[in-house]
Amino acid sequence: MAEKEKEVKEVKKAKSVSKKVIEKSNEVPPAFETRKDIKKLVLYTVIVSRGQGDNIIRIFKANKSSAQFLQFGRGTYKKSFHEIFDIEDTEKDIVYSLVREDVVPEIKKELDILFANSKKHIGIAYTINLTSIVGVKLYKFFTQTVRG
Repeated sequence: MAEKEKEVKEVKKAKSVSKKVIEKSNEVPPAFETRKDIKKLVLYTVIVSRGQGDNIIRIFKANKSSAQFLQFGRGTYKKSFHEIFDIEDTEKDIVYSLVREDVVPEIKKELDILFANSKKHIGIAYTINLTSIVGVKLYKFFTQTVRG
C-alpha cells in the first residue's frame, strides 16, 4: 500500500511540474514597448552651409544613428540681413537624423566643437521629440538594435 501511495504522489508531482512548464511556455512575453531598455527617439535637424552636410552626417553615424537624410535648401532672408551678418551664401544643407534621446548631449557637444573651430561651419541645430513610431522592427532599425 505504501508503494501505491508513493506512486500516486510521484504522478501528482510530475503532473504538477508538467502543468507549470506548460503554463510557463504559454506565457506571453512582455510587449517590446514596456521593456525598460527602450529609449525615446528624437528627430535631430541641423541646417548648415551647402557642402557641410557630410561632416554632420559623419557625426550622426559616429553616434549610432542608422539613418540620415540630406536635403538641399535656400535661405529666404533679404540681402540686407546677409550683409549685416556677413553671410555670402544662401544655399543650405539640411540634415535630418533619428537618434536615441540618450546620445543627444554627445552629438550636441560634437556639433559645438565643429561650429566653434571653423568659421565655415555655422548653422542651426534643434531636436523634436517623437511621441510614437509605427512598428517595433522600424524602432529597432533606428536604434541599431537590429539591421535590415
